[in-house]
Amino acid sequence: MNMREKTINVAVVEDECKEAEKLLEMLDRYGKEHGIKFGKRIFSRADEFLANYTVDYDIVFFDIQMPGQDGMSAAKELRKSDKNVIIIFVTNMSQYAINGYEVNATDFMVKPLVYEHFATKLERITSYALNRTDVVLAVRTAEGMVSLSSSDIMYVEIMKHELIYHTTAGDYFSYGSLSKVEEILKTVRFVRCNSCYLVNPRYVESVGTHTTKVGGTELAVSYGKRKEYRRAIAAYLGGLI
Repeated sequence: MNMREKTINVAVVEDECKEAEKLLEMLDRYGKEHGIKFGKRIFSRADEFLANYTVDYDIVFFDIQMPGQDGMSAAKELRKSDKNVIIIFVTNMSQYAINGYEVNATDFMVKPLVYEHFATKLERITSYALNRTDVVLAVRTAEGMVSLSSSDIMYVEIMKHELIYHTTAGDYFSYGSLSKVEEILKTVRFVRCNSCYLVNPRYVESVGTHTTKVGGTELAVSYGKRKEYRRAIAAYLGGLI
């Protein structure tokens, strides 16, 4: 995809006017240097942002410490309606940035912003925003064929030879090989946590030593898959674990 063909829509949720303007100036500079057009909007309060939220945003920059609803709780609320938007925390409270893992934050930036650091991080973020793809699976169920978008699949489970697609719209049952499904979905970064589960990283809520929470469900993480799984989830979330 040619980066010049698409506008990246950005929301900046920041109560300090100077900080918001500085971030917009950096976006403008980066856009001019890399031929990317940014659609930008500033919100001074998180509750105002959530009340006016539309799913056409590609990236949301959240300050964590704001009057009223803070950025972290707002991000948690946002994730209930949009699992895909890229969330970036911009904060002087770097010790809290690790909590961004709970909302699938892609990255965090520490104030005061320095353009060189900002540009380095934004290069990866914009590349991801511009090149995100989706895979559509044609799944044969007892009721007939259904088309499932990979972005709606939280995880795929296999029990004996029965595949269960756990999606945001419910569960779909089919028959087949989890390995074949894995081959198709690896292009959109699905990863196994054990031999029975193939997980979509965007729905991972937590990763423990022996379990992982995906879409509200605790799944077992096998010893043999533990390192690979944690590494894959960390890479997806921008190294936050």
